[in-house]
Amino acid sequence: MPVINRFFNEESEINKSFVTDFKSLSITANIIYAEIGYKNIQPEEQVVILTESLLNEIQDIATPECTFKLYNGSIEGDTVYIDEGGRLQIGSVLSGLLKESEFFAIFSATAGNTFQHFQNELKKEDDLLKSYIADAIGSCIAEKTGDYLEMMLENEISGLRHTHRFSPGYCGWHLSEQRELFRLLGGNPCGITLSDSCLMMPIKSISGIIGIGRNVNEKVYGCQYCELESCYKRKQ
Repeated sequence: MPVINRFFNEESEINKSFVTDFKSLSITANIIYAEIGYKNIQPEEQVVILTESLLNEIQDIATPECTFKLYNGSIEGDTVYIDEGGRLQIGSVLSGLLKESEFFAIFSATAGNTFQHFQNELKKEDDLLKSYIADAIGSCIAEKTGDYLEMMLENEISGLRHTHRFSPGYCGWHLSEQRELFRLLGGNPCGITLSDSCLMMPIKSISGIIGIGRNVNEKVYGCQYCELESCYKRKQ
């Protein structure tokens, strides 16, 4: 078991898992409108009705979960070396954003299998707008659960600073690195599984790494660092 001495007492648990509820994530209709492209425009009545209906339905069935595990480690070149024997080739962009990290939190978060089942059943209705809005809600659940995870992490790192969270598939970090992340998390964190192509199931899940240290840059992050030119958020 990894030990982060000097900052954690011997009784501290460094492998944490959490189950939260939809209401605690504070996902509002306005957040969903922004997610689907209504930034400064009032959504059509049909969109409003469907969004509010889906939010009411999903809040009763979603089971968001998250977990993180803390490791000692170091960065050399474009690679994070975990003291327990792990190695994550994160690329030059992320190695720069994670510089000064003394420790690393490996994490995953998910909207949950019940939401995945709900989404699968919804697709059978062949209502494209409804499925699109539900998909956006699922993305928000996963990301907001990631935000919740960061709050829980802050409770464990004794006043140390932490970076933004970073995931495979972005900023030059190859998606195949999911396999090593999942190994470091013990296999199938939060019930998430990986396909042969390293896609997660439930689909609305995230995983990645957070740098921790006394001098890490907490704010450096943004589209200017991402190489994914096709990302729709670049257009916002």
